[in-house]
Amino acid sequence: FFLSGVSALVYQVLWMRLLALVFGITIHAASTVLAAFMAGLALGSMFAGRMADRVRRPLVVFAAAEAGVAIAALATPLALAGVEAIYVRSYGALSDWPVVVGILRLVLSFAVLIVPTTLMGATLPLAVKASLARGAILGRQVSLLYAFNTAGAVSGALVAGIWLIPQLGISWAFRIAA
Repeated sequence: FFLSGVSALVYQVLWMRLLALVFGITIHAASTVLAAFMAGLALGSMFAGRMADRVRRPLVVFAAAEAGVAIAALATPLALAGVEAIYVRSYGALSDWPVVVGILRLVLSFAVLIVPTTLMGATLPLAVKASLARGAILGRQVSLLYAFNTAGAVSGALVAGIWLIPQLGISWAFRIAA
């Protein structure tokens, strides 16, 4: 679960970098990307939380969710090429309406990020369910899982910004995180 956190934040840093190339480096663009990321996490947690009690092998579903995140993240550069084409074509006609441009950014960000982030959000309820199947105490298990995942996220953000992107580039950073 630590490595899941590492990958998640490597992806988030990469998505912010790539979407900044499309939308520009503004507080509105960054907020839009972060909102899409967090919305996906919330959706995935909600759906998996409802499903977790009905799943017989939560670790298998967890592994499938992680594999789905990796596949979706690897497809991000291709998806962003499409987003960039749509945004560039639309921006000229919409530039006089900043609210509409903001909505367009939000919709396009969601289109790219909703699948991998929803799958990311599904991992915590599935990991909790798997750990409770082993007779663990709920509070202790949730706090340990959350702590390891968050520590991984901190590590992922640092590794992405300090080493992966500057030394290996965005394409290799996606591959390594996957």
